[in-house]
Amino acid sequence: MIMLDRAYGCLIGAAIGDAMGMPASFMTPQQIEKSYGRISGFNKPSAAQVAHGMLSEGAITDDTEESLIIASVLIEHAGFSRALFVAKMKEWAVNNNMLASTVIGPSTRRFLTAITTGADYLEAAKIGDTNGGAMRVAPIGIYYQGDIQQAVRAACESALVSHGSKPGVSSTCAVAAAVACAMAGDRNITEVMEAALYGARFGEEQGYDIPAPSVEARIRLAIETVDRHAGKSLTAVGNLLYRLLGAGMKSYESIPLSLGVFYAGQGQFAESLLTIINIGDDADTNGAIVGALCGAFGGAAAINAEWKEHIQAVNNIDLTQLAAQLIRRA
Repeated sequence: MIMLDRAYGCLIGAAIGDAMGMPASFMTPQQIEKSYGRISGFNKPSAAQVAHGMLSEGAITDDTEESLIIASVLIEHAGFSRALFVAKMKEWAVNNNMLASTVIGPSTRRFLTAITTGADYLEAAKIGDTNGGAMRVAPIGIYYQGDIQQAVRAACESALVSHGSKPGVSSTCAVAAAVACAMAGDRNITEVMEAALYGARFGEEQGYDIPAPSVEARIRLAIETVDRHAGKSLTAVGNLLYRLLGAGMKSYESIPLSLGVFYAGQGQFAESLLTIINIGDDADTNGAIVGALCGAFGGAAAINAEWKEHIQAVNNIDLTQLAAQLIRRA
């Protein structure tokens, strides 16, 4: 079934990107080269890896774990539920002692602190401008496959609880819209990028106003840059996008860069994923986003079988069954 292949591709693609990018997180391209050479598969974190140094080769991080929480909410509630999501995130935070962890971003940390202490999490979310909303939102795009407006509305709800600023909501809606469009199966990559722009614009209108660049404008810059440098290698274009946009956890860096590399790579899984990971900085999240986009666009059949098997074996997760549950509404 084509739809199942795309849904599974999106989920396993995100997990592969997360786990493969994990050892390179918050490192420069030069540090990555010194520690691993050019990353072309899974690696055990080197001694230079400060955020995820205790994880094993092929291990997923909070990026995938939060995505799986979103998926469980959609399946149990037959759609997104703010109350259920908050309850599940609180349970996850308490059971895994996440507030003592070094891996969660500042916006997620404020959110988890608020929900575990009874504070006003919506107020805390207003300044949430990092990429935590976007990194976990792909299941919403799967669930609302082909229905970009529904996907964007649900994504907005999911972002407002923790990443409620204009860039936080905009980036989350952009990724959800792009995945929903790619999941349709009959859309070209230009249409996927147009969907991302629509989502970014919608989210920017809903988010809390803070001093920050426009995610939509930066996605447009990424598209224009890729088009202007057609014919150059994907590595060269990726490095140019990195110089222009950055690759950090701020939404207005991470998401335009990830969408730009996805676009430059024409949705080809391995080429696009390895390009974004070897750029470094927030490599696990950027890898998860690019992996999700490419997996939804090209399907699981286009992903290296050994990578898929490694992720499922190391992390003991059955993403095929989860993919089937997410597309059941179709």
